[in-house]
Amino acid sequence: MTGRLLLVAAGVHDLAGTRALPRALLLQRDRIVWSGAEPAAAPPHERASDLGAAWITPAFVDAHVHATATGLAASGVELAGARSAADLVARVQRHAEQTHEPVIMGAGWDDFAWPEGRLPTAQELSRAAPGRVVHLTRVDAHSCLVDAGTLAHLPLADLAGVARTADGAPTGLLQEDAAQAALAVTRAALTARQLHAARRRACTDAAALGIGSLHEMGHPGMFGLDDALAWAHGSWPLDVLVWWAELDPTPPAPLRPGGDLFLDGSIGSGTAAVRVPYRDGGGTGTLFHADDDVAAFFTETTTHGRGAGVHAIGDRAVEQAAGALEAAARTHGEEAVRACRHRVEHLVLATRTHVRRLARLGAVASMQPAFDAAWGGPTGLYASRLGPKRSLTSNPFAWCAAEPAALAFSSDSTVTPLAPWGGVLAAEQHRGGLGITRTAAFAAHTVGGRFAACQDDVGPLAPGRRADLAVWDRDPLALEDPRDARCLATIVRGQVVHGTLMT
Repeated sequence: MTGRLLLVAAGVHDLAGTRALPRALLLQRDRIVWSGAEPAAAPPHERASDLGAAWITPAFVDAHVHATATGLAASGVELAGARSAADLVARVQRHAEQTHEPVIMGAGWDDFAWPEGRLPTAQELSRAAPGRVVHLTRVDAHSCLVDAGTLAHLPLADLAGVARTADGAPTGLLQEDAAQAALAVTRAALTARQLHAARRRACTDAAALGIGSLHEMGHPGMFGLDDALAWAHGSWPLDVLVWWAELDPTPPAPLRPGGDLFLDGSIGSGTAAVRVPYRDGGGTGTLFHADDDVAAFFTETTTHGRGAGVHAIGDRAVEQAAGALEAAARTHGEEAVRACRHRVEHLVLATRTHVRRLARLGAVASMQPAFDAAWGGPTGLYASRLGPKRSLTSNPFAWCAAEPAALAFSSDSTVTPLAPWGGVLAAEQHRGGLGITRTAAFAAHTVGGRFAACQDDVGPLAPGRRADLAVWDRDPLALEDPRDARCLATIVRGQVVHGTLMT
């Protein structure tokens, strides 16, 4: 954007803490240089765009996303609405008949309440898509279903997480380590063209939703280091920041340490580490790393002044994360730990004591409100697996806000879809009564992600800040359902990456 551009709207939710909302912003290159309630008082400018009844907000940040998988899922087989095992197989077959790609991928199936009480087998998937690689990721991304050919390429005897029949035959359901090994086989069958197209698709879809930044959670068991580096070094219309999920305090530049480093698994797959056993007799899940190793990781990243992150869903995993951060504080002091803005992802089963301990050390609560909308409440998946009482206190947004702990919201796509206003609404309408205000939820999904990434020059729409903003056809914070707002334009670094600023 060259010259100075004045944007005039019905209002600007700037999140800058001002009493009177501005109506106009003046942009110069990638910066906001003036804001005010009276457009006539704006400094000299070359161009002006009157947006009429539209409203301007900071652009959304999706602070935890698996973007390549998101792009692949967008062009793959749609599984989120599958109502049964038979329905899932039929969807795969229809997709196979309509595409010639050698790899069929899909994400989002959820077998909770399927009538058959079983999953499709590898043989059924092979019959539905003859000669193709089939890889179908469960909604929580910790389990998958694969075809018989993929099973044949795996060292099944050496892998944990291989589901088997009573006589020992693999069924095609794979969890955790086995699922990661299967994804490596699938990944090898994807072409460079498919992968690049998936990355571009993820950016395009995000921008259309008013998302200006993605926090890509690179993982060795998902799309691997090459994919993380492709995101880190590529040229994208959005602001893409990349974390790398290994116990390495100094990953290859410019990757950030940890991120989605799994301390445990997921509730849906029964691998989240919980204190009280799952109600269906599935045990208590697993901690994937020793306490001392996680403590050493946070201690070393604090030594380098770098914010790191870990994935912790079950209460045992959250306890491990909190204890590790406290160990780092014993070495470096609480101020040094707070300055790093370390992150704990998910915090689904965090207790109020956990939240208080994490807040004291400045840890960012990186959470996904759509998890509560999808699986919370008295009758959802969490209640089925953990009991209603525990379900109603899952995803405790209100506890985080009360401490206060820094909040950053996201989708964890492909686990739940890119849908930022849906996330805001879910945080407001928590199914156990632990919701927060819409404004607080909106801040967590915008400036919260900037805080988590230590991007202090972006966030609120104030002079001197970078021009990352979204334009909506009406005031989304005033709507009964903010999902009804339509994104007219998304601007990143002062450049229009979606829509138009002309009315």
